[in-house]
Amino acid sequence: MTANKELRLRRMKRIPLLLLLLMALLFAFTLHHPAPWAAWLHAFSEAGMVGALADWFAVVALFRHPLGIPIPHTAIIPNRKNDLGESLSGFVAEHFLEPGVVRKKLESVNLAEFVAVWLKSEKGRRSVENLVSSVLRWALGAMHEVRVRRFLSRLSSKQLANINIAPLLGNTIEWLVRGQRHQEILTQVLRYSIVVLHDNRDAIRERVQQESPWWVPGFVDDRIMKKILERVEGQLFEMTLDPEHSLRDKFNSWVEKLAHDLQHSPQHRRWGEAFKQKLLANDELQDYLYGLWRELARSIEEDIDKPESSIKQQVGQWLNSVAEELEDDPDMQAWVNAWLTDAITAVVARNSAQISSLISDTVQSWDGADTSRRIELAIGRDLQFIRINGTLVGGLVGMVIYAVKLAFA
Repeated sequence: MTANKELRLRRMKRIPLLLLLLMALLFAFTLHHPAPWAAWLHAFSEAGMVGALADWFAVVALFRHPLGIPIPHTAIIPNRKNDLGESLSGFVAEHFLEPGVVRKKLESVNLAEFVAVWLKSEKGRRSVENLVSSVLRWALGAMHEVRVRRFLSRLSSKQLANINIAPLLGNTIEWLVRGQRHQEILTQVLRYSIVVLHDNRDAIRERVQQESPWWVPGFVDDRIMKKILERVEGQLFEMTLDPEHSLRDKFNSWVEKLAHDLQHSPQHRRWGEAFKQKLLANDELQDYLYGLWRELARSIEEDIDKPESSIKQQVGQWLNSVAEELEDDPDMQAWVNAWLTDAITAVVARNSAQISSLISDTVQSWDGADTSRRIELAIGRDLQFIRINGTLVGGLVGMVIYAVKLAFA
């Protein structure tokens, strides 16, 4: 890219140089030419050379000392790059990062609709899917690093050491009781127990026969076992269907007492502290948990690498749903636009100085000659038009001066 710019700049510089040589040749050709028209061309070429040389000096003086001579007020950009960086930084902060300007620009654009349309497009959806995949792959890769695991292990251990497990469990159970969620959990456990008992009758009967005395007939064991299982299943079924069952009341009382004891009983607090210390000292548990995490991470990584990744598909479906809902909801668009406008304006207002200082800091870090070269590659081709125009305009001015001279001769 830089090589192409340098080549284009060199080619562009040849044009004003050739025009200067043309003026010099024309000047030499018409110097003592007797024809009347030659005087006009002579005046044109003479003023054109003056304009070409003057504009060459002006353009070159921006970037370096003309002909290597340290003339005062030349090589302006290398010598004053820090001042130029500060000026440019202030200009950007004042005219581009001013909160009123930012807010006005944001309010003129329907950002929410733009985002919705972009997310529905193939390019937008793929971009977000790839971003999610990259973030997941980076996070999973980081978790394989020994340094990261040790850091997270120390951090989690310190956080766990500051937690009182018993009161925390007590508050959690109390929250479950307030919403009668503990009864819903009990109902699900009862239903599962009924299914387990029914599906494992033969195994239970076989176990009873193995443990039963040899002198008890098998049909007696079967009859007793059948009655017991029927009673148990019936009791569980009644508890499942009857919210006011007496055993449910006892369960409710037991859970409430447990929540209270966990929060206020010194004995339960000591139990919680002992349990916490066992967790912190249990390396086997941490290895087991890490093994589970490693298996999960491997399955996620394998899925991400598949062409038809289910994670990417789910992300894409969710994005499409969000985009469709947002696109069809003007009120939500208005809310999103207002929120984004306020948020971005506030961020710019608080950080405009830091954002604009990035320009001045970057320019200050550049070498003077390198800065001059960067700027010359960026605008040097346009500056060559100044030299071309200076040559031609200078020539025309020379003809005007010659005409005035003839008029007053």
